[in-house]
Parts: sequence; C-alpha cells; structure tokens
Amino acid sequence: MAQQTLGLTDVGAAWQAWPVTSSPFGTSVLITGPESLLAQRVVDDTTARALEAHPEADVNEITADQLEDAMLSEVVGGSLFTPYIVAVIDDVGACPLQVVDQLVAVAVDPPEELCLILVHHGGMKGKGLIDKLKKAKVRTEAVAAPKQWELPKFVAQEAKRHGIRIGQEAAGELVAAVGHDLRSLAAAVGQLAADSDGGEIDSGLIRKYFAGRAEVTSFAVADAVLAGNASLALERLRWALSTGAAPVLVTSAMAGSFRGLGKYLDAQGSRMSDADLARQIGLPPWKMKDYAKASRVWQTGGVAEAIRLIAVADADVKGAATSADYALERMVLGVLKLRRG
Repeated sequence: MAQQTLGLTDVGAAWQAWPVTSSPFGTSVLITGPESLLAQRVVDDTTARALEAHPEADVNEITADQLEDAMLSEVVGGSLFTPYIVAVIDDVGACPLQVVDQLVAVAVDPPEELCLILVHHGGMKGKGLIDKLKKAKVRTEAVAAPKQWELPKFVAQEAKRHGIRIGQEAAGELVAAVGHDLRSLAAAVGQLAADSDGGEIDSGLIRKYFAGRAEVTSFAVADAVLAGNASLALERLRWALSTGAAPVLVTSAMAGSFRGLGKYLDAQGSRMSDADLARQIGLPPWKMKDYAKASRVWQTGGVAEAIRLIAVADADVKGAATSADYALERMVLGVLKLRRG
C-alpha cells in the first residue's frame, strides 16, 4: 500500500485515510514523522472512529519500550468485557528487538477486533522495524513538517475547527506573534476563539493578547527596516530590547525578512499570481503585499549586502561583540543606508 503524506491541509480530516464506509477494526496504521501535533490528530481521529463503530472497545496505550515478554499480546488482545481493542503503540522505534517480528506479524494481519495504531517520531531510530512494516505494505501516514508559507493556512483551519473566522492577514500576524510551533499556534487560536465576541479573530484581538511577546517585537523591528522607516525601526528595536527580547531573535527576524525579500526580487517579473509565487519561493502568501511595497525601496544588490550585515550582527550578538545592543543598532542603521534613494 502506498504511503500517504498528511500535510497541514489534512489536519482534522486525517480519518479519511480510511474510506468512510469501512471500519478501522481489522486494520493497522503506521504514523511516521516529526510533527507531533499532526500525528496526535491522526491518532485521535482514528480512535474516535473506532469508538463510534464499537463504543464498548478498550483503548490500550503504551510506549514500545514497554513491550517486554508477553506485553504485546496483552495490549492487542481482548478483555473479559469486550473483544474489541484499539491499541496505540507510541515511539514504535524503541520496540525491543525480540518483539519486532511479533509486532510486524500483528500489523500485517491484525485480527478483525483490533485497530492497531503505531506512532514513529521520525529519524533513524527503529529503522529496521519501520522498513519491515513498509515492505509488508502496512498502511503508512507520513505527517510532514510544515513549510513556513503553510502556517497561516493552518491557523485559518484551526479557527474553522472552533467555528470562527480569521482573515489571511490576521492569520499571518498570529504566526509572527506566536512562532512556528503548531501546538502553540493551536493553543493561541483556541484562546482567541474563546474570547472573540464577533465570530472573527481580527488583528486588534491578536495585538491585545500577544503584543508583549518577544517574537512580535522582533518581527516588528524587521518590518520597520523592510519598510525603510528609520525612526520607527530604532524605536521598535529599543522597545524590543527593553522588554526582554533576545538579541538573537532580532537578527533571526531580520535575516528571515531579507532572505524572503531577496527571493521576491529575484522572482519579480513572473506572471504568476501572488499565491503561486509565494508557493514557489516558499513564503507565506500574506507577505506578498509587504514585499511588493518593500521592492520600491530595495534592490537586489542592497538586499545581498543587508544579509551580509545581518550575519555580522548575528555573530556579534552571539559573543563576538561586547555590546549586543550597540551591534543591533549598528546593523539597523547600516542596513537602512542600503535602501534605494
């Protein structure tokens, strides 16, 4: 059976890995990949479908390193009260060697009363077992790590799960505020959805909750520099540092913004839509408007030199300079001198 890759757009509909008309009992699935939230969603949705089919089923959860002696038989076998079992085996790469063949045999030919869910967190751990499972054509769902430009889409999808709307620009602002961790983003959307009165998460609500976050101030500095606004950039930089933003977050935000601008300038002239262009160069679609404005005051050569200055500042704030604050101010002023006219 071919491997299916579940990206952000599949979150919340992962149960569709099985045809809607079929039962998850008598089946097994290997969920593999580093994105723990997406993996957990597949586990939860699969378990929910199994319990819909047989509410009396027992759910047995265990980590693979506990599968010593006859434990596997106990985990996948029925009880006195029900023959139906949902067995969730986490960190399957840690399975003891002496149990590997037994686990593969159960996964390849699960009993009709068993729904077997195996979770592998990616990497080389347990590669021999994973290879055997895939070779035996056990259903495999790969949970792909998100790309940066996909994150606002994930935020919008999370909002929809909560029965609330969020615009593309507001979704981008939330990503900038919270960062790239999916669990943090999901938690933030849940909090905002609970406190929204009008059925929509807007920029004002996001700023109300997250304006004090270090990530917001770091990205705010980069946005002001990108726009060529020197006084605002320095004001935001000093505010960021005074409120505890780590200097390395500022250089990281600057580097990300100017690398994105460089890609945008290189791709200018194409006839693609903003969404297609964003996908091609690996940038979030909501940033296209910002880069379009920035392209009026930046040229490719200036952006390349700006990235060099940012790299110098990054080394400075990591120990090469005695004053990180001075290194950052010098970076901001140096980069701003490179803008057009």
